[in-house]
Amino acid sequence: MRIVANHNWRPSWVEHLVHESVAGRPLEAARHRSFILARLVVAASVLLGTPFWLFFYGVPTPSQSLIFFLAQIPLISIVVLVRTGRLRLAQSLSIFGWLAMAVAVHGLTEGYEIISIALLTIALVEAALTPEIVMVFVIEAATVDVLALTAGLRFPSPELTSIEHSTSIAMLAAPLLLYIAVVAICAIRAENVRMRSDAQNARDLRLLTDAIGDIVLHLDRNGAVSTIVGDTHKTYGLDRRDLIGRGFFQRVHIADRPAFLKLVSDAFDRARPTTAVLRVQVALAATASGKYVEPVFNYFDARMCRAEPIADDLETGIEENIETVVPVVCILRDVTAAKRAEEAIAAARAESERATASKTRFLANVSHELRTPLNAIIGFSEMLANPELAPTDPGKQREYAEIISNSGHHLLEVVNTILDMSKIESGSMQIFPEPFSLPALIDQCCDMVQLKADQSAVTLLRDYRRDIDDLVADKRACKQILLNLLSNAVKFTPANGKVKIRLAPEGNHLGISVIDSGIGIAPADLARLGDPFFQASASHDRTHEGTGLGLSVVRGLVGLHGGSITVESAPRKGTSVTVRLPLDCRAQNGAGGASAKIETIARHGACHNSDVGFEKETVKKIA
Repeated sequence: MRIVANHNWRPSWVEHLVHESVAGRPLEAARHRSFILARLVVAASVLLGTPFWLFFYGVPTPSQSLIFFLAQIPLISIVVLVRTGRLRLAQSLSIFGWLAMAVAVHGLTEGYEIISIALLTIALVEAALTPEIVMVFVIEAATVDVLALTAGLRFPSPELTSIEHSTSIAMLAAPLLLYIAVVAICAIRAENVRMRSDAQNARDLRLLTDAIGDIVLHLDRNGAVSTIVGDTHKTYGLDRRDLIGRGFFQRVHIADRPAFLKLVSDAFDRARPTTAVLRVQVALAATASGKYVEPVFNYFDARMCRAEPIADDLETGIEENIETVVPVVCILRDVTAAKRAEEAIAAARAESERATASKTRFLANVSHELRTPLNAIIGFSEMLANPELAPTDPGKQREYAEIISNSGHHLLEVVNTILDMSKIESGSMQIFPEPFSLPALIDQCCDMVQLKADQSAVTLLRDYRRDIDDLVADKRACKQILLNLLSNAVKFTPANGKVKIRLAPEGNHLGISVIDSGIGIAPADLARLGDPFFQASASHDRTHEGTGLGLSVVRGLVGLHGGSITVESAPRKGTSVTVRLPLDCRAQNGAGGASAKIETIARHGACHNSDVGFEKETVKKIA
């Protein structure tokens, strides 16, 4: 017999008897080896003691032959284990074999009650080393038998206490005592193997979870956490009490809880991995004001799979309750950075698509704005240059020249607007604050748009005091702001409508409001007001001319002054645009950013012409 040289002494040939089903499972293999070695000891002792029995006592009686046959049951249990690999079946066969021998010795012989007690003790020991529910009944039955035997114990009479009788008892008891010792030693060795295996598995799993940085949880059918593997959760500032039981479920974002429960249910029912992205609260953060705290959620890729049932659980016949024994393994991988990157990429893609669409609209709009005056310039200049087409009437010639001049100025205005918007977007636009009277500047701007208002049959009104303190700002930029707002208001106000400009101090700011009774703006377009090249309800055959840069330029200039813009409008309910500028913009020179934020308000009440009017003593019609 060759001995394997390691800390676990065992004959090498025993390894060939271990069933292949426990290959790679050290604990189960150790239990199989312990079972085989212990039963082989008693089987070998019985077989080796047979010649001595025949020498001293001769041919055995039928009752003794039956007991000898029952003594081979441990050997039969080894055969069952080697052929089937079912340790519980072999253990049950061995235990019932000991009980059968105890009953046979007690009933068929006299003076060997102590041997029966030893056999029952062995059955009790084996049952105690088989921690299964079915073995409880075996232990109880064996205990009852022991009590019955003890109560009716008959000590041998003096004529039976001979040397031969004592020798026979010793021959029967010695192998039993040796078997008990071997069983105990094998049980201790198997327990040591189990402890080493558990410790090694726990260490390897902890190292694995720490290396990959994932949180590993065991969940039951209801999604409650039963076990936390490793300490990865501590890197997020979470303790065991934060996750165990229903703690983890309470930390899942309320909108993701149905998906989490479905994930657990699918893992149990489908027996294959299921995945979902969950938001899990990992901390609390103070708000900007510092008065409240808000939960901080991280995105986790949750992967769940039901664990495979242990062979011991299947052998004990608890398949119908397997869900209460086999957990769902949940692996949580932090994908917050990847999720944020995806959101940023999606936002950038959407912004790029909006920019592309805006530029497409801009090209369509600006081509119209450029083509019309260019056609007029080319057409009328060719007529004047061609002697055959040139009018002889000087008045007609002056009219053509005026059309060419107006078209050229319109082209220059379009180009200047585009250049201003380009400077604002690139950050190269600068303002030069100086003190000036804002009411006087408003009068000048109203005079400039009055002709267009008269042509459109729109009444232009104003409401402000003359004694307002001077505003320290860029006069040219403020003029452009006022002209753009007034021009838009007049352009989008139908005939017989009204446009009002109002100026009122608001603390350290001046509020400039341009209110019209025009066509208004749809709620869907309000959110995009101020975007470059965007026009509300823009189309190639639109009735209102423009590049869509007017409000964008206003937004940029107001931002350079550190001001703000509020727009209130609704379709067919008019529009109110309010610009608030600091009284002294020198401290805000460029610090306000390239663009001011536009606050939009959807108007609910109708705006009629009477809503834009004022009392006669505060209203001056610009004539």
